[in-house]
Amino acid sequence: MSSEAGIASSLVLVNAFLPKSYDLKVSVDHSKPNFSGSVVIPLTKNDQCVEDSSTFSMILHAHKLVVMKATLQTSDIGSIPLKIATLRDRMMISLSTSEVVMSQITEEASPTVAISFMGCINSIKTFNDDTYGVFKTNYSDSIEGKSDNFVIATHCQPFGCRTIFPVIDELVIKVPIKLTITTKSSFKAVSNALLERTTIVDMTENSVFEFKPTPPISPSIFGFVIGDLECVECLDSSIPIRAFVTKGDGPLINYALKVAEALLPKFVDTLGVQYPLEKFDIVTLPFLSDGVMENWGMVTIFRNSVLMDANNADDSGKFQVRQLIAHQLTHQWIGNLVTLDDWKYMWLIEAFATWVGNYLLSLAKIENSDFADYEIDRVISMESFMDKDCLLQKRIPSLHEHMMKLRLNKDSRTNSIFERDAYEKGMILVNMIASLFKFERNEESFKGFFSALKNVLEGCKHQTIKPFELWQQLNSYLSVDLLTFVQTWTQYEGYPLVKVKISGDKIKFEQNRFLFNDDVNNVGLENPPFHVPLSLKVLTETNEVKIVNLILSDRSMEVDIVPSSLISVNANKSFYYRTVYDPKFVPIVLKNVASNTLPSLDLFGIINDYGKILGQPEPSIDAELFGSNQLMTLLNICDALACEEWEVDFNVLRCALDYLEVVNTTFVHFSRYIEFKRWLDKFSLKLFNKLGGWDLVLDSGNEYDVSEYQVRNMVLQLASASKESQLVCKKIFKSFFNSGVSNKFIPKELFTSMFNVTMMNANMNEYKQILNLVKNSNVSYLKHSNGSIQDLQTAAVSSLSFTTKPELLSKTLHFVNNNIDSKLIEFALIGFKYHYETVIKDIIWGWYKVNYDQWVKRSLRKGSDWSKQIGVTVGNITRLVLGEVMQYKHEDAEKFVAQKSKELPPHQLSERWEAVEEENAERRAIASYYEDVVAQFSM
Repeated sequence: MSSEAGIASSLVLVNAFLPKSYDLKVSVDHSKPNFSGSVVIPLTKNDQCVEDSSTFSMILHAHKLVVMKATLQTSDIGSIPLKIATLRDRMMISLSTSEVVMSQITEEASPTVAISFMGCINSIKTFNDDTYGVFKTNYSDSIEGKSDNFVIATHCQPFGCRTIFPVIDELVIKVPIKLTITTKSSFKAVSNALLERTTIVDMTENSVFEFKPTPPISPSIFGFVIGDLECVECLDSSIPIRAFVTKGDGPLINYALKVAEALLPKFVDTLGVQYPLEKFDIVTLPFLSDGVMENWGMVTIFRNSVLMDANNADDSGKFQVRQLIAHQLTHQWIGNLVTLDDWKYMWLIEAFATWVGNYLLSLAKIENSDFADYEIDRVISMESFMDKDCLLQKRIPSLHEHMMKLRLNKDSRTNSIFERDAYEKGMILVNMIASLFKFERNEESFKGFFSALKNVLEGCKHQTIKPFELWQQLNSYLSVDLLTFVQTWTQYEGYPLVKVKISGDKIKFEQNRFLFNDDVNNVGLENPPFHVPLSLKVLTETNEVKIVNLILSDRSMEVDIVPSSLISVNANKSFYYRTVYDPKFVPIVLKNVASNTLPSLDLFGIINDYGKILGQPEPSIDAELFGSNQLMTLLNICDALACEEWEVDFNVLRCALDYLEVVNTTFVHFSRYIEFKRWLDKFSLKLFNKLGGWDLVLDSGNEYDVSEYQVRNMVLQLASASKESQLVCKKIFKSFFNSGVSNKFIPKELFTSMFNVTMMNANMNEYKQILNLVKNSNVSYLKHSNGSIQDLQTAAVSSLSFTTKPELLSKTLHFVNNNIDSKLIEFALIGFKYHYETVIKDIIWGWYKVNYDQWVKRSLRKGSDWSKQIGVTVGNITRLVLGEVMQYKHEDAEKFVAQKSKELPPHQLSERWEAVEEENAERRAIASYYEDVVAQFSM
């Protein structure tokens, strides 16, 4: 990590004395651009000082402060004026005197430095203004709408405390701060500690607000807020939980307070450490650049992020508030009570806060979904990051590289230090470490991890530590070499692919770094072995499931476990790697699926691992594990999920059907398809019957399992050739258009199948009904649905080309051509992705060729927004027609590209063709296994 002077040069090394505490007094007049202040700093001898000075001197951080007076006081030599030198470029001041030699100053003499100063109050008027240091804004309240309300607040992270008072503004210096504020009596005043007393200043409008001293605190999490605010307090909490909100917004903070009240005791129970302060405050601000700040005991939040009418808010908005409060509560212990010693570790502190916060939410069960969705949401989030962390051309740096490249300077802000990829990888690392504890202790929860963490929090409270010390202390409660484990996962990029092979009566594991569409051995990248927790689920002779904890630290190793007893590798998808199995394992996997021995998370992980590797180049070594094996295994698993014995898990089913959709749309345009369609029709009808309950699908009301209805929507679409699916969709369609009479609730998740399947056999009247929704969405239809107008119109327009009737397809194409300058009009052509009949493909191909020239010419007119939109639309239509529909006549598509590139002005056609050809490489690889699939499944 590189830093400018004043940021990297620690004042701990240059000061012979350090602060014991700060006694800070500030006077703030909201009508003025400055504030005045004084600070008294008791000193203590610093054994770490490397500077050798004969006379007294002290350097403090100070930025945009005018220091008017400074004195050194001791009980034996009295008060000595100090010379003040401003080191502006370094954001420091130097205080010195030649009258006092260092040897004269003893701790017994109670040395103190007293400083008086003035500071700036930044006026915030727009969201572009930087809310840093001390800032103020006026706002309109929601009672009378008057804009004469004021709020003055602070934001100290990372280096803003030095704009409030002279201080050693470093994470490693944690000392108590006692704050006293003189300001307008009508203002509410809040800070890190409890307000101790309020004294009215005679003959003025002001009062003195005196707060208790804080515990030892990092300057970056110090703060205060004063202003026209109202206070709302939880009455049943063991400690005060309060919210200070903009006037009139009190009722809108109740949900956040309810969340904090429910979570706080759960944090104390789980962490095993008492809440470290006397109160917890939430303060909402009209402006806050960082959105939220975890000041110790006084969290400041941009008001739009937390204020809500819980009775009318959607589930996602409430979930975000729960996550936000849980994250900020975690910081009160992790980051505030115990602090890491450098800003380059922000990724780790933030990762801890999110991971712990989300886990505690799952335990608190404020909403049932917090518990029910915790594990699957964690895995989905990790899978999403894995999709990015395997790309050679868009590489994500290792955590080590991120820290080394981080640049700190006087303009650094939280958002310039925070790096999302590092933070997301940090959450994965924290989860892996916690999982090591869980599996080693054979626990269902993370109790062992939090027990070890408790000892760190208690042993290091009020201290600043290095990550090494954290890992070292946790390591004493774990048999795994945690220090080496963390080193490999922070030093190395990406993640490994673990091959699981049968070696006689043993199992062999081998790891290599996974690259999407590349082989690490072919591109010359380093391929060091990670420390991979295998976490093997095996079936014992007594039919009990146990976890065997092993670390694969070399390239490969053999394990003396009977292959037939293996259930899965990477239990609960807890660790950061992908797995591919020897084809000989597939029957074992399928047997475990059918017998429900393979848990949902493990099955979810296997499906994702195979789905992501699908269509990748086959390696020269162990080729039999890849290629058609990937596709066969995936289809076999799908088949197993439709069997009667398997207990339905909608998250697993949704994942499998997502990949089946990829295979299906690939085969539609890159193979004969008809044989696969026969298998797909049988499979989807089998799954349709397995799910059952279709006659009750509209009786759920607005309380339902979203995953279930997403799956039902997919199954209806897949089974669209069956009369059963068509009848259900027709019933939903009629209920939707007669919702005022039927009073049936239509979940928005069913919109696409409702329209698409109905459209397949729609008559002219039904087609016009749907088309009218596209043109003029009727809000009245949504009275008995949770869908939005946008949801409705998108589903309706996307269904228009699912019809198989040539006259209706022609009407759709005519509609698109007439509205070619409309945004997202190309959605009306999505249905052509699913038509395998060449006669229908030829319809869109002929239409595309006839209109292409005039579209391009219109798109090239300069200075027009609609011409730009036409260009975007034509590009998207081209990707569909040339990239998918016309792949059965690849030569015709190539000739068209060559001809139009020559005849028309440059319009990016060649570039688009190259892009779709590159994308189609994976599809062609999948399609190349078509004959194998036909043979395997006797299609």
